[in-house]
Amino acid sequence: MHFLLGSSNTANVTAMLPRNSVQIVLWCMVSCTAGFCEEVLYRGYLQHQFAAWTGSAPAAITTQAVIFGASHGYQGTKQMVIISVLGALYGILAHWRRTLAPGMIAHASSDIYGGWLHP
Repeated sequence: MHFLLGSSNTANVTAMLPRNSVQIVLWCMVSCTAGFCEEVLYRGYLQHQFAAWTGSAPAAITTQAVIFGASHGYQGTKQMVIISVLGALYGILAHWRRTLAPGMIAHASSDIYGGWLHP
């Protein structure tokens, strides 16, 4: 998605990136927490709720992904689109595997790696 849309270096996100070893350790801890908590909230709770309300897994996956992307609005429009796509992929993974664990690992890994995408 970054290749298609181009990078989006917003100042508020760049200011959060780790710059020393202590910040890197904290970044990794926060990334693991986000990977766990966001997967439980968006794919665990919301996706199941929307599936129950609509009777449609694709509608549930799409809805939670849009909400997931919108909740990251502070990162800018491009990032919201990218994060929505990631939310859809995590949602498909959760639906397919019937567990949140692979998505939690992928999400945390993506967030950890994202800290080193920007110089």
